[in-house]
Amino acid sequence: MYKVSDVAELMGVEKTEIFEKMISHKNLLDSNISKVDGVTYFDDRGFEILKTLLSKSTDEHAPFEKTDSKHVKPPSKFDKERDILYDKVDILKNELLNLDAELELKDDMILKYHFKLAEDVESINKLQYSIVKKYEKVVE
Repeated sequence: MYKVSDVAELMGVEKTEIFEKMISHKNLLDSNISKVDGVTYFDDRGFEILKTLLSKSTDEHAPFEKTDSKHVKPPSKFDKERDILYDKVDILKNELLNLDAELELKDDMILKYHFKLAEDVESINKLQYSIVKKYEKVVE
């Protein structure tokens, strides 16, 4: 579990940026946030989501489009929703990459277990063979 201050420190951002993301991506983050004694905590998935949201450069999603040097156009509702959907897609991509890495690790572990199991079965067979030979000598 990560506190907001911990996340801000790890990511090198201000706590206000974290709170802004919590507000703008409320539906996405709510299930990954818990409050204990007035302190907000993120679970591991929430941390990964925030990392993805905060890693985006400000140039990629500029908050305002300049129409000319004097007038600034605020983003429309459509632009905000589109940006949120793009953020969700990026989060899902990162989660898929993380899951792929976990699957590769588990595949390696299963392969090592398989080899170890084969070695153990071979050792058991050798021991059984030696026991049978000793039993045959005793019976004779």
